[in-house]
Amino acid sequence: MHLRKSQPSDMEFLREMLYLGVYWRAIANENPPPFEQALADPQVSKALAGWGKRAGDVAVVALDNGLPVGAAWYRFWTDDNHIRGYIEEQTPALVIAVHSDYRGQGIAKQMIEWLADHAAAQGIKKISLMVAKDNQAIQLYRKCDFLQYADRGDSVLMVRKV
Repeated sequence: MHLRKSQPSDMEFLREMLYLGVYWRAIANENPPPFEQALADPQVSKALAGWGKRAGDVAVVALDNGLPVGAAWYRFWTDDNHIRGYIEEQTPALVIAVHSDYRGQGIAKQMIEWLADHAAAQGIKKISLMVAKDNQAIQLYRKCDFLQYADRGDSVLMVRKV
């Protein structure tokens, strides 16, 4: 497994990972919405809107023999413009996904550590994310030192110091 900082040519793959990350439950139930329609949802599309043009946009891509298999990124938001997982303007919100064939191999953990190291080098103090309580990934986030910040009913807002 090889990790590298994303490149502009990775945008379509980041979109695929956004789709997997947001619609994981529907995909698992074999009832996913159509790709383009799902990503056109304003609350979803803004996660990557204008990617790379805002200060602090950082993504990592996991490759297996050159094939992209996972991606994670964080981005800064404002009180007026944010996604699920936002807590404050100084804390970037994380989005992460790994193709189902590659889950359980430590790829997500490696990408989280890569982003945490990058964030620390940039003087960022913490990273946040939102995860559904029934998403198995919540255990991974706990192992990666994310702590519960707020309970949002069916989801948990988590924060990790970097």
